[in-house]
Amino acid sequence: MRETFKQAVVKLVCRSKSVEQAIVSIAARSAYESAKQRFISNGRSSRFDEHVRSTIVARFEVIDRNVPIGSTPTDGLFLAEMMLNMEAPGAIVECGCYAGGSSAKLSIVASLLGRQFVVFDSFEGLPAADDYFLRDHHCRRGSEWTTDWTAGRYAARLEEVKANIESYGEITVCAFVKGWFSDTLAGNTLPKPIGFAFADVDLANSARDCFVSIWPCLSEQGIYVTHDTAYIKVLQEIYNRELWRTFDSLPPILFGAGYGLSNESPHLGYMVKGENLSADYLKALSINK
Repeated sequence: MRETFKQAVVKLVCRSKSVEQAIVSIAARSAYESAKQRFISNGRSSRFDEHVRSTIVARFEVIDRNVPIGSTPTDGLFLAEMMLNMEAPGAIVECGCYAGGSSAKLSIVASLLGRQFVVFDSFEGLPAADDYFLRDHHCRRGSEWTTDWTAGRYAARLEEVKANIESYGEITVCAFVKGWFSDTLAGNTLPKPIGFAFADVDLANSARDCFVSIWPCLSEQGIYVTHDTAYIKVLQEIYNRELWRTFDSLPPILFGAGYGLSNESPHLGYMVKGENLSADYLKALSINK
């Protein structure tokens, strides 16, 4: 009798978890659909009209179905809205591309804007790191610590990334730089100036390497986006006091710091470079205008 009761409880718990997951999935889908409609309708007051935006969405959704990707569908819409409204001159840069899903999306918008797009990645996955950087506190997960950032995770070969972009993005605007950020970003490989940068690198030391090299090359009104804004050690590296002394500047607001831009974009945050940024410009960068 007791064993039968235990089995019944286990089945009930499993069923409850399945129902909960289904509810979460439905809510996420509904939120994405809402963001998609706002993104498209923003074309009414944009030089990139509703037809152009609908085409972007359709191509992004094909990428989400066919390419491994570490960012969410809503992340892609946020990134596209920022890029379509940025007024900063310069190239587009990505650090950390995994299998090229986000790269394919960024290449579509880069092509539309007529801008160079440079992808930096080891194409060997995450680097080996000190134990300190393998553990990071996630603001949305209470006391949980991330411990699975092992060397080689998220590895994809350069050939695989190029093939995915050729199939679903715009390979003609792309250039690729292979190697560890600590090496490649310290040289003369960065385009100058940079108008838009997207970093999805997980480890706080990698986030530091990217930010330290890219921020000085960013144009006025340029946008720096991080997909690691939920992690405390990443935030500590970006807001390091000594770092900003070397920049001879005060750090700007990191929109989304700690919690992301929405429940469907929980890791996404961005900074805009400049001391006299207009409220209209900052507002234009958001889907929710």
